[in-house]
Amino acid sequence: MSLRKEEFPAGKLIFAEGNLGREAYRILSGRVEISIREDGKALVLAALGEEEIFGEMAMVENRARSASARALEATVVEVIERKDFHQILANGEDSVVPYLTTIFDRLRVTNDRLLGALNQLDELQPAPVKWRREVLTSHDYAIRVQIKPGSDEMRQQSALQGCVVRHFPFQFGRRGELAGSESSSSNQLLVADRSPYRVSRKHCVIDSNADGVFIQDQTSKLGTVVNGIEIGGQSLETRVRLSLGENTLVLGGLDSQVSFILTVASPQSA
Repeated sequence: MSLRKEEFPAGKLIFAEGNLGREAYRILSGRVEISIREDGKALVLAALGEEEIFGEMAMVENRARSASARALEATVVEVIERKDFHQILANGEDSVVPYLTTIFDRLRVTNDRLLGALNQLDELQPAPVKWRREVLTSHDYAIRVQIKPGSDEMRQQSALQGCVVRHFPFQFGRRGELAGSESSSSNQLLVADRSPYRVSRKHCVIDSNADGVFIQDQTSKLGTVVNGIEIGGQSLETRVRLSLGENTLVLGGLDSQVSFILTVASPQSA
């Protein structure tokens, strides 16, 4: 099935918080800002770029939009309506896979953070509990991850130097073949890779919850290796927790030169 495309000029509202939605979107070019209203002001949640998906929960629930989406620059998106999603799903077409992956990632992260929040509430009982929106965000955990190249090949890429992750989730992936084709999102690290590729376009992600920081493989072709543990690819494991201090991360299998040193700082030292 061929999905329709839509174009939005810079500043154009794609959908508004509170509106009913029946479509999800995949960014083909441009950038999109996701925001919510907090105490009468706009609170920016994310700036999304090429190949990223938003509005995906409209595929699985009949509820109002939880946030607003606005084009930050001239943007082209692929649009999938709920009826199309169900038909593609029934036909087993590959085009639905990115949307399913995003939906499942959203549900997994939400579940992890909810469990973390409930654990925190258990520790506070029987003291009165004040529910806040922030209790489910990674900022409460105050975790910081420093990323350094782990091989000579990675040290030659200037864009990979001195990266510190303070906001989660944080994406690893392969840089596009065309110069200037990537988004400028600060919450991702894009590796310049050559054919035969070791790094998938969306390879793995760093995320956090109340229990700490972990690496989740995003169905990459050749997998991810964390502290010698293989996840994704041919492995049945897809997720591993990072230790405080130094950790090793390799994208694309044990013999890959796409390697990094991840240093996880505790909340006290962050």
